[in-house]
Order: sequence, then structure tokens, then C-alpha cells
Amino acid sequence: SNPHHFFLPRFLHVLLLHLAFRYALPKSRENQLHRRCTIWTSGIQWGNTSGVESLVELVDNSQCVLLLMSCQEGSQENMNCLCKQLIHEILSLQQQLCPSLKLQEFVIDPSQLHYPIQKPSTLTLYDIE
Repeated sequence: SNPHHFFLPRFLHVLLLHLAFRYALPKSRENQLHRRCTIWTSGIQWGNTSGVESLVELVDNSQCVLLLMSCQEGSQENMNCLCKQLIHEILSLQQQLCPSLKLQEFVIDPSQLHYPIQKPSTLTLYDIE
């Protein structure tokens, strides 16, 4: 019930339009067949020619922005760069449109992903080589 605990509808609308224009829509007619985009009332999903699939959705009654990404083998570096850009843009829009909203960022183990989103209670460290 506290407005400082929820993302505003305007935030979602601006975020969806921004992501669609910047990442999901083709830049030229020649590239039109190489991109696809799906938008629904609370999210957007798209893929690009470098093998990266992205999904951004507002979940848990407008309390959580969920970013899911997958990639084809060999596209991990592209996915990591895109992930960094998307997180930066989401946080930047949040600061512009919902500055009083207090944020917490965390990574969820895919095997523990279920609705409603629960903040991890324990810290798990992964050694990535």
C-alpha cells in the first residue's frame, strides 16, 4: 500500500518503449527478419542476431523487475555486455521516474526461480573459471 514500495505504471510504460526501441526493433529494413519481439502488459522479450535472448518483466504486483537472459554457446560475452547495459538502463530509468523507491539487487539461482520472487536468504558464491 505504500507507494514507495512499488514501481509506477509510467515506469513500466517508459521502460517497455525504451527497450523495444533501443534493442528489440530492427534498425533498418534489411535487419527486419533477424529480430523478433514480444510485448505484453507487464514485459517484453526479444532475441538478436548474436544469439542472445532477453526478457524484462515487472512481477510480484509491481514490486520486482525481472531480467532473464539466455544465449547460444559462444555468445556469453555478448550476453554479459547486454546484461550490463540493461541493468544500467533499468536503474537509470528508476532514478528518473521513481527516485524515492528503495532498490535491492540480487541474483537468483535459476533452479530457485518461482513466483513470488523471494530475496535469497543466504549468500552463495560461485567460482567461475
